[in-house]
Amino acid sequence: MWRQKDPVSALLALSFLVTFFSSWLAIALAKDLTLTILHTNDVHSRFLQTSKFSGSCSDEDAASKKCYGGFARLHYKVRELRSQIPNVVYLSGGDYYQGTIWYTIYKWKIISKYVNILNHTAMAFGNHEFDDNIDGIVPFLEAATFPVIACNIDDSKEPRFQGKYKKSVVVPYEGVDVGIIGFTTTETMAISAPGELIFNDEVESITKEAQRLHDSGVKILIAVGHAGYDVDLKIAEKVPLIDVVVGGHTNTFLYHGAQPDIEEPLGDYPTIVTQSSGRKVLVVQAYAFGKYLGYLNVTFNEAGEATSWAGNPILMDHTIPQDQTILEELADLGKNLTEEMKKEVGKTHVFLNGTSRECRLHECNMGNVVTDAMIYANLKTPDELYWSDVTMAVMNGGGIRVSIDEKSRNGSISVEDVLTVLPFRNTIDLIEIKGQHLKEAFEFAVEGYDPAGFHLAGKFLQISGIRVVYDISQPEGSRVRSLQVLCKKCRVPYYVPIEMDEVYKLAIPTYIVKGGDGFQVLKNNIIKHHENGILDSEMLIKYIEARSPIIQGVEGRIQFYEGLPACCASESQTFSVYLETIFLHLYCVT
Repeated sequence: MWRQKDPVSALLALSFLVTFFSSWLAIALAKDLTLTILHTNDVHSRFLQTSKFSGSCSDEDAASKKCYGGFARLHYKVRELRSQIPNVVYLSGGDYYQGTIWYTIYKWKIISKYVNILNHTAMAFGNHEFDDNIDGIVPFLEAATFPVIACNIDDSKEPRFQGKYKKSVVVPYEGVDVGIIGFTTTETMAISAPGELIFNDEVESITKEAQRLHDSGVKILIAVGHAGYDVDLKIAEKVPLIDVVVGGHTNTFLYHGAQPDIEEPLGDYPTIVTQSSGRKVLVVQAYAFGKYLGYLNVTFNEAGEATSWAGNPILMDHTIPQDQTILEELADLGKNLTEEMKKEVGKTHVFLNGTSRECRLHECNMGNVVTDAMIYANLKTPDELYWSDVTMAVMNGGGIRVSIDEKSRNGSISVEDVLTVLPFRNTIDLIEIKGQHLKEAFEFAVEGYDPAGFHLAGKFLQISGIRVVYDISQPEGSRVRSLQVLCKKCRVPYYVPIEMDEVYKLAIPTYIVKGGDGFQVLKNNIIKHHENGILDSEMLIKYIEARSPIIQGVEGRIQFYEGLPACCASESQTFSVYLETIFLHLYCVT
């Protein structure tokens, strides 16, 4: 005899069947997701195409198809890829601000106009976005048509900044949420002017935001930011939930295979970091100045784990067309700049190396030219005691932004070239300071020094009238093995060991005087400070006009100890003294 089932049991059975088939259907429908990550970093206002060294593109180079990048070319390529490929994530690692006369004249407005045209999926703040204080970045944020993100900024003391940005953004691709988390270097407080903003530890902040997103159901997490390749690697190692790190700040070139141009890869693209759990995290960066467009394909499984990847930066050379509308607009905007900017101020017979990899790790001949120009601008008529009032100069390596190619335009140096080398419009001041504190400044300059170049600190000092020998094998604070300065009181100038209690006069950028790059030891111990109002670019122009043609070399002003006695100068040091004697003979007023 048939009996009616218990309705509760029937309901439970039905519920089981629904759950079973729902789970089966989810598994059956689950599929991998492939994203194409396009990215740039540290473009630094290169609106027009540049030379291979990222300086101005000459008419000759343009005619020979030897120029790279520029917003018109970048926009063309990104638009093309977006039209051809699904699931494009277009990111910026920051630092669109600063670098050329375009920014000097037009400030945030021109950045806003053309970065909005590029239309990033998300952009991180670079430190230079804060160079004109909060007032220089807030209008950009208010006009932005895309999210600008940073998870490690504390804006509690800066109400003008509140509500203008996000910690992260979640973007759906084929129904799958992808979280993008921003970060900015903690060094920003020391090397820029971010008002009352506080920049917290990158790893801790990203870990917290990643956990929040993961708890809300977001499985794929990308960090994009501006803190340097060394920090990118640390994030990849230490943040458990992160999948990809897109970086900036150190202008690091990563590539897999034979290098496509003059940039030598520091590592593979992508760099693979294996966490303690066994998870693999991908790290990428795309050099700088818009010369390359980062291109990374990543496939994720249903759990949000990266299972395969491929890609390389795309060299933005002449084979990629330029958007004609943008070219025409820039040509119109550039009419007010062209005539004065193209004016020749002198020539160079040698390549003036101003790359970050040289000027932030070693003596570079561009640094020698700049610091010699600082002394030249401050030479005084001698009196009965001194042959000159100022015999020493320092420049932070991060203040030198680009090289000048002697093979471009027959070695001609234009006003635009100078303003691209020194774009920050610092004045060169004079300070008096004790030898003890000057030595401490040189110790600070090599704190955290990384000879491999994963971290390129802008505080590394280029010098004139000073000779320093570092021993990086020693603990921080004890690395200056020898420090000599050019004698002021002697009738024949020569180098003497620095005296700790002696007071020295030094030509120095205002930026450092105010504690920029972390030089609190100078800011807090100045005995006298004279602001003479000379712009660094004006000073360099006058020097080039007087010294042309430039034949500056690398002379051994900065050396690294490799077993030589500290008391003994090397042959290159001796030769450099000879060269400086020639300089003094030619340019001192007697």
